[in-house]
Amino acid sequence: MKEKDLIEELTRVNRELLALYDVNRLLQTPLSTEEKLYIILTSLTADDAFGYNRAYLLLTNKAKNTLEGWLGVGPLTGDEARELWEGVSAFEAEDGDTASGHKNMADLLERTPFEFNVRGFVSPLKRGQGHPVQTAIGRRPKLIKDVPSAGEMLHPDFAPMLSCPQAAFIPLLSKKRVLGVMVVESTGGDRAIDEGRLKSLTIFGNLAAIALENSELYQSLEDKVKTLELVNRELQEAQAKIMHMDRLSSMGAIAAGVAHEIKNPLNSLVINLDLLRSEVSDTTLEEVKRLVEIAEQESVRLNETVTEFLSYAKAPRLCLVNAHPHKVLDQVLELVEYQGENMGIRIIKEYGDGVVESLLDEKRMKQAFLNVIINAMQAMPTGGTLTVKTGHYDKDDDCGHLYFEFKDTGHGIPPDSLERLFDPFYTTKEEGTGIGLPIVDSILRSHGGSVNIESQTGKGTSVTLCIPNREAVAPTPPTPSS
Repeated sequence: MKEKDLIEELTRVNRELLALYDVNRLLQTPLSTEEKLYIILTSLTADDAFGYNRAYLLLTNKAKNTLEGWLGVGPLTGDEARELWEGVSAFEAEDGDTASGHKNMADLLERTPFEFNVRGFVSPLKRGQGHPVQTAIGRRPKLIKDVPSAGEMLHPDFAPMLSCPQAAFIPLLSKKRVLGVMVVESTGGDRAIDEGRLKSLTIFGNLAAIALENSELYQSLEDKVKTLELVNRELQEAQAKIMHMDRLSSMGAIAAGVAHEIKNPLNSLVINLDLLRSEVSDTTLEEVKRLVEIAEQESVRLNETVTEFLSYAKAPRLCLVNAHPHKVLDQVLELVEYQGENMGIRIIKEYGDGVVESLLDEKRMKQAFLNVIINAMQAMPTGGTLTVKTGHYDKDDDCGHLYFEFKDTGHGIPPDSLERLFDPFYTTKEEGTGIGLPIVDSILRSHGGSVNIESQTGKGTSVTLCIPNREAVAPTPPTPSS
């Protein structure tokens, strides 16, 4: 080999080794996988690197068992290549400012002559298709030195994309499978691809495979993290439900004991106090009469509390009937209308037109509505506004839901109390039992619905009850007499 040829060959080898070094350094940067692959392809066509005419990247689709075109890159001038590699160096020196670095890289890549027509190539991975499909199946690099006369050696859909006399096909291999194929075109001459350069390209392909495999591993890790987060949330929800059921079970045992030990003698006490009050003379024993009345009132209140405990502890058995929710609401609002007026509370009705007669348990829903309304009124001791809004909304998985929103202008609920409102015995009121909202929640759950509470301290609270819209059943016509 002449001295001049030897110097040129050493210069070429040095240039390629520097390109390999730069690409290896690139893989250590926080660039995205797509950006790394873009730059790997552009280095193959850069005058200051390998200097080939075009480079293509095709990726395997594991699910479909196909080889699909992803990107093609045209030739880069020396100036373009230097700008690109200087951009990579600048990106590495950003000192953690990845936002700025990514912007600079995006600007550089925008000016790179990419070719996207290769994305029209899709072929099943089966024998007899020609290269690049054969490259993926055989897992070996292939050099075609005379593309025009290659014939069946090339895939019929890929051959028209090649315009140079030489083409090298490099498989991108992981330990378990082929990730894709890298294709390089050369015009020949001093850039001709020989066996030595094919080995360099194979090393280059290994670097591209590392970038792809790392991307897949990272994506797999991300998927596993998301799955673990989902499982963790589900476990927390299940744990919360178990704790709630434990509390229900404890409440059932307590309520049963209370009912047995207190309720019967309490009823007897109320009856006897009533008899005693009727025996006391209005003129001679006024003080005794007053004390008896107090004892009777407190006994009645205690009886109501015990009844509340029993109501919560026992799962409500629904008695579904055809009823219009607005009619049920009106009946409850009539009960509190007088009390509301005395407290300076204005009640506003905003009933939705889409609410129609539905199947529901009138008695239970009245109980739920009343509990929520009383809570709202107690939150406005100096007066305010209670807005009662209803409506219907559709869901993809069923015939829709009915909602009942009760919005007050009261003192609101502290944020640290919101999460505990459905805990039995938890209350923010001095004289509350902490059973009202758990009963509401139990009634709504038995209907297949839910309760949602939003509140701002000093501004008010919104309680929304939601139940499935069960269409009313038409009454069975009477059987005609014979």
